[in-house]
Amino acid sequence: MTSRTRVALGALLLLYVLCALAFVGRPGIEADEALVANPAVFSLGPIPLMDMSYLGALKQWFYLGWFSVVKPGPAALRVPTVIFGAVALWLFFLLIDRTVGRRAAWIGTALLATDSMFVLLEAIDFGPNALHFVFKLSGMLLLVRFHRDPRARFLAAGFFLFGVGLWDKTIFAWCLFGIGVATLAVFPRQIWAHLNVRNLGIATASLILGAMPLVLYNIAHPLDTFRSNIRLNNEPLAHKVDLLRYTLGGEALFSFFTAVDPPPHSGEASTAIQRISQRISETAHHPLTHFAIPAMCLACLGLFARAARKPVLFGLIACLGTWIPMVLTNGAGGAAHHVILLFPFQYLAIAGALAAIPWRIASAAATLVLCAASLAVINEYYWEMIRNGPAIRWTDALYPLDRELERLRSPEIYIADWGIYESLVLLGDGALPLSAIDTTNPAALKKAIGDPRNAFVAHTAHFAYFPQQRTAIEDAAASDGYEEVPMETIYDRNGRPTFELFRFRKIPL
Repeated sequence: MTSRTRVALGALLLLYVLCALAFVGRPGIEADEALVANPAVFSLGPIPLMDMSYLGALKQWFYLGWFSVVKPGPAALRVPTVIFGAVALWLFFLLIDRTVGRRAAWIGTALLATDSMFVLLEAIDFGPNALHFVFKLSGMLLLVRFHRDPRARFLAAGFFLFGVGLWDKTIFAWCLFGIGVATLAVFPRQIWAHLNVRNLGIATASLILGAMPLVLYNIAHPLDTFRSNIRLNNEPLAHKVDLLRYTLGGEALFSFFTAVDPPPHSGEASTAIQRISQRISETAHHPLTHFAIPAMCLACLGLFARAARKPVLFGLIACLGTWIPMVLTNGAGGAAHHVILLFPFQYLAIAGALAAIPWRIASAAATLVLCAASLAVINEYYWEMIRNGPAIRWTDALYPLDRELERLRSPEIYIADWGIYESLVLLGDGALPLSAIDTTNPAALKKAIGDPRNAFVAHTAHFAYFPQQRTAIEDAAASDGYEEVPMETIYDRNGRPTFELFRFRKIPL
């Protein structure tokens, strides 16, 4: 790679980073993002292994060290995942460059770097997905190296990284299935050439070694990952098809990440960048989707061109092979952070087709149009964030709530709804005396209500996920002769009443 290529690739990665950083500081911290600070994990001794039956503690390992150096907060949480995204883009460029060609590598990397779903879901890694791309692409790159230079260490390293990906999140298996089916369909002779007992043993042992924490968990809790999570789908297929379309088209996070309802106080453009964003949004007539799906359809024409056939076929089969397990699994494929596991294979197909066009100016123009449309959608997300603010899962009212709870200095703070506890644990670095209230334990509930110094936190009625929790607390308090004492209502930046703080006191006779 020449210095000129490195500079150009660096500029493309910088464009991605700047787009992603626009979504780092303004939104609040979502509960699933904050799981890296979750103390309730499966471990063997002092080392955490699994956050959940299907979610490894690898990301937590990273943040345990990171947060010992920097103070937890939105930037400290999100900047590393943005960097992981830049690494993934670099790996994607190398993978296409070494398999399809330099021209396709530029096209595919530019399309992925400007895709709204990739940019946002790397910035707010609530899936989590950021490490998924790194392990997937680096593992594939090592196996390409093994094909050209069949040394055991490349094979072992590639499958070890696939194993680590499985530990990071078990649904990585969907992607391995998609890659495997696509490889068998497109490169059967190459697979057959490497298929022997020695290579199978190395690949299997390396995969197990990489996924060892997941293996240990399923030994300690016999096959719990499979028993708890693998169920055949009984959900309407139409919903999963819609989410596939929304995610590939870049619009899946509108109203989920950004608020759709106009707030009491609409945000106004207060900086030059915000004013430019507003002007672009209005000029483009508030675009909500880009052209990736039509481009995928047109890329199928590449199946009739010899130069494009293999990358197009591999990309399309890998996408389909990754999506099929989501369709068949109950509770899967119904959210953007699942569907994005198909990425970046659709862009491999599109890049292969565009690179095969003999007229370079035509492929360059098509790439620029696709990138511009994607950037317009990213801008629309940004402008909606300024104008309407984030949706409730990412409410920026979290920050004044954290400051108010620090000021109160209550001996115990009880959280009475979902989506609050984990975020406050991370933001306060565990300093606040937080507890998730257990409404099924009468003794614990009575003790919590009985101390008038204790504070309770819940969403306001409009935003409550589980309003029955607060009702149960109020009913228990009333039956013991206590009444609720409102303390504070916390508003978001756009004036929405989001959180309520309250206490209980004995009703005077």
